[in-house]
Amino acid sequence: MRKGVAAVLTLLLSLGLSACVGARPDGAQCPVQDTTRYTQTARAAPSGPINILVLSGGGAWGAYGAGFLNGWSERYASLGMARPQFDAVTGVSTGAIIAPFALLGRDYDATLAEAFRGVSSNGLFRQRAIAGLPFWNSLKDPEPMRRAIAAALDDRALDRLAAATKRRALFVGAVNFDSGAFTEFELTHLAATRPHDEAREAMLQRIMAASAVPGFFPPQFIGGCMYMDGAVRENVFLADMIKTAIGAPGTDKHVQKPEVTIYTIVNGPLAPRPAQTENTLVGVGVRGFELAANQIQRDSLRTIHDYAAQNGYRFLWTSAENAIAKADEKPASGRCAAPASITRQFSAGFTACLFDAGKAQAMAAPNPWRSDRP
Repeated sequence: MRKGVAAVLTLLLSLGLSACVGARPDGAQCPVQDTTRYTQTARAAPSGPINILVLSGGGAWGAYGAGFLNGWSERYASLGMARPQFDAVTGVSTGAIIAPFALLGRDYDATLAEAFRGVSSNGLFRQRAIAGLPFWNSLKDPEPMRRAIAAALDDRALDRLAAATKRRALFVGAVNFDSGAFTEFELTHLAATRPHDEAREAMLQRIMAASAVPGFFPPQFIGGCMYMDGAVRENVFLADMIKTAIGAPGTDKHVQKPEVTIYTIVNGPLAPRPAQTENTLVGVGVRGFELAANQIQRDSLRTIHDYAAQNGYRFLWTSAENAIAKADEKPASGRCAAPASITRQFSAGFTACLFDAGKAQAMAAPNPWRSDRP
């Protein structure tokens, strides 16, 4: 009898605590005019070719982008060259996690390898208590992932990001769930204008917001507004500030436009993988999410392609399409077996294989990039 009463009390207590978790934080009232996007930073005018890196979302598929960057560095090193230094980097979701270290350059390739190669769900997030799930705002607690990102953004990394802000910029994309607007957060400005601990916390909050898959990870509250995964609206993006900076010289017909190259890494296949959809609530819901996400990815990629074409910029892109074995092909052929479903992608074997495939793709082909319209 006592055990039964104790169990009931424990359940009621967990539900009560969980209900508190589901409430908005005190004072988190989103203003009508959202001013949290970025602070306009004075930067020196571009004096030569401009290289921009755009990183997509994709969850565990970020291992492809991390591997590709490592392979890109090694490819150029074998030719006695350095990988291009990026004047601007943008990232959404898993791309937002990669973005700071991509901007910092080859010295941080090992950081990306450690973070993405062989990573699994056990090292990234914790399962919520089942009893409280109806009251939580997410299925998973991403605190392990948050701690790992915080450790990588040490004082040395922050100092280098702060120094980069004079000429270069770093943006992550999130969605303001209160207004519905896609939001561009500039992180280099935070590194340059705040003390280390404050800057690290502010950057972490924005990176976690940009990668907070609705229902899977919890939202972040910034400036009173709820922010979540940018891939809900755009899976790749060019920040407005970047467009202004590279487009400004073209406003005068007598001033030569800068030579601009926009590199885009799609962390995932371009087309949805054919599959027999399970005739269940979860099966249909997951497949619907998968197809919608793929369409957002394709549309946002085409938007950047068309922008580059209209302005005479080079647009180069790569995706994990060729890194995945086809349905009738054995993974031993040098490609990775695709996860059975979107919910099973965070396995150590898959992310290790995907990282290696991305690295090999960057190194092996005469030209690892595509330039056609997706």
